[in-house]
Amino acid sequence: MSDETGVTDTADGAGAAGRMPPPSFEFLIHTLFTQALMAFGRIPNPITNQAVRNVATAKHFIDTLDMLDAKTKGNLSADERKLLEEIQHQLRMLYVEERA
Repeated sequence: MSDETGVTDTADGAGAAGRMPPPSFEFLIHTLFTQALMAFGRIPNPITNQAVRNVATAKHFIDTLDMLDAKTKGNLSADERKLLEEIQHQLRMLYVEERA
């Protein structure tokens, strides 16, 4: 079935990659982390299979995670907080490495 944008949606939610995981804070954080890693050129883009380095884009994902950190302060479980802090730390270290 197509919506007004012309995008086709399957009835069961399965696409070329299979079933989508349920929406969660963890999934969002991992998605942003993966996008940042692609922007750092650490993993290839799954569509082009090319690793392209764009530090400004990676910084944008770091800033987005910082914004989420500020907006969710006091509203995360201990596991969610730990995940966010660890991913922010890893990405900041990669950013410092890139800037050196």
